[in-house]
Amino acid sequence: MKAAIPFVITAAALVGCITERSVQVSMVDVELVKIDTVQRYPSEDQKILTWRGFDNIQYVTYEPIYSAYTIGSKMKVMIRR
Repeated sequence: MKAAIPFVITAAALVGCITERSVQVSMVDVELVKIDTVQRYPSEDQKILTWRGFDNIQYVTYEPIYSAYTIGSKMKVMIRR
């Protein structure tokens, strides 16, 4: 019985690594509507970019303070279905 335990653990680990996992996503066009600056970490300021999709759903991303974006920029993002 004790000899079977390592075999079972090894088999379970292999099955966990081999099985396929897929995530279904779709690409959505979004437009930048608002830029804010926040102190996300104690010593680091970051920008919060608020994006709006075609169905008025808002998406938020965090970017480094030195990144340059303009209001009205358009981009594609992936969202889960």
